[in-house]
This record gives sequence, C-alpha cells and structure tokens, in this order.
Amino acid sequence: MSAPDLTALVSARLCHDLISPMGAIGNGLELMQLASASGSPELALVNDSLANALAKLRFYRIAFGPADPQARLSRDEVEAITDAMYTGRFTVGWEAAAADLPRSAARLACLALLCLEKCLPMGGHVRVDLEPDRIRLAVDGRRTAPPPRLWEHLRDGTPIGELKPDGVQFALLRQALADTRHRIEMTVEESAAEIGIIADPPPELAEAPF
Repeated sequence: MSAPDLTALVSARLCHDLISPMGAIGNGLELMQLASASGSPELALVNDSLANALAKLRFYRIAFGPADPQARLSRDEVEAITDAMYTGRFTVGWEAAAADLPRSAARLACLALLCLEKCLPMGGHVRVDLEPDRIRLAVDGRRTAPPPRLWEHLRDGTPIGELKPDGVQFALLRQALADTRHRIEMTVEESAAEIGIIADPPPELAEAPF
C-alpha cells in the first residue's frame, strides 16, 4: 500500500469516527432547544458551530479520503456540505446539471476549492462548473494572493521544500491529478483566479495517429 493511500484511509477513519459523536451532540442540542421555550441564543450559536464542524468533517472526508473510481456522490449532497461549511466571506456555488458526479471528481473539486481559498485572503464566491471531462472553478472581483511555492508546485510540480499543514491540499491535488490522469490549467490575475481540471485521453487514444 502506498503512503498516499494509507494517508487517505487514516483521514477517512478520523472523519468517520468523529462524525458519530458530534452527531449525538447535535441531537442533544436539539432536545435542549425544544426544552427551552425562549430559544436560547447561546444554544443557537453552539448549534451553528456544530453544523459547521460536521460539514467540515464531511468535506474533508471527500477531499482527503480515498476515492473509489466507481463511487458517485449526489451533487446536492456536496452542495449542501459546502453551503454549511462556507457561510462567511468565502462561498461556493455549484453550477452543474448532473444529479450526481464521480467521487474522484468531487475529490478533485474539493481539493481545488481548498487551494483557491488559500489564494483569496479577502474571500470571494467561487463558481464550480462540472462538465463530463472538465471541472472549472472561477472567482472574480476579489484580491488574489497565491502562495508562489505552492502554486508553482501545483502547476509545474516544482518541489515545495518544507510543506506546512495549511498547504497540504496543493500536494494532494497534484498527486490526485496524476493518479486520475487529469491535468490542470491555472490563471491568476490581480482580482480574478481560475482553475481548470481536464481529463487526459486514455493512452491508446493519445498515441493514436491523426
């Protein structure tokens, strides 16, 4: 078993084991809110924070966990997760007609979202457009500040050097692109950024003469 596969399994295990007790806490909070006739604002605050934490665990399970090429996810489920996770200055909109998408595509999109989030210090609204052979993530009207070493590694495979926890998504996305035979196109301007993830043709088609 390769090191990336083992890391993905550990991430999935942590997310899976943490979701159950946090869900039980949510059930307890719901009962407390029902018992509180006045609707305590403190309980509401805790409930909102718990919903955000649960959404992050589900999101991280998709982004950092293993991606079975045969598995699929409901687009509505992924959208609900990002809606609950991103409620501040950074938001996400899924623009796709498909009812579901391959889990591997969802993983690439989630990792790319984390990369874009790192590049937008003032936040922004990211549009995710899902097509059969392409994933497009775009944001405009917001100041960008992409970390040069991480961005160059994602684009060209340039060695990062010392990798810190807040940049792990760049290395994981680079590896996931290679594992799933995808390539990346990236454009960054002063107030706009776009990531395109494109599926490469199978080797037999790529090598076929015109």
